[in-house]
Amino acid sequence: MKKSLLVLSVVALCTSPFTLAADLVSGDNSNLTAICIAAAESDAAMEAKAEEFGFNQTELQTFSCNGMTLKEFAKKYRDNTSGKSVVVYTFEKTQDSRESELCFAAVTSREVYEKVKQSMFNGRVDDVQCNGLPIEKFARRYGNRGFSK
Repeated sequence: MKKSLLVLSVVALCTSPFTLAADLVSGDNSNLTAICIAAAESDAAMEAKAEEFGFNQTELQTFSCNGMTLKEFAKKYRDNTSGKSVVVYTFEKTQDSRESELCFAAVTSREVYEKVKQSMFNGRVDDVQCNGLPIEKFARRYGNRGFSK
């Protein structure tokens, strides 16, 4: 069962060994990735990118960066001084199906996944795949490391 979620990846690299903050660099030049990176910079930068690419506030809520909302992503990576490289994944719900909703929830958090699983699947999920991967593998690969069905 193939369910569609658009997965765009961005490689974030440190610009030099002397730089402490993570430098997020777009590897695919997509609009969604640019908005995620701008969100990590500032609210004003995010709003400017959203306006530039024609996204309204409602549309910004339909995708996530590393399984987080833009607000959560910005909070986590703004002024990041870890010096570690960060891989950023942007997810957009491209179908209005319960399977897409479940896949999106699985990379977001265990709590969101359980809520969607109960409300849309009566607690029973069999053979749901996300981008051709079993849901558990998909969630772990794209940010929800502690995920289990």
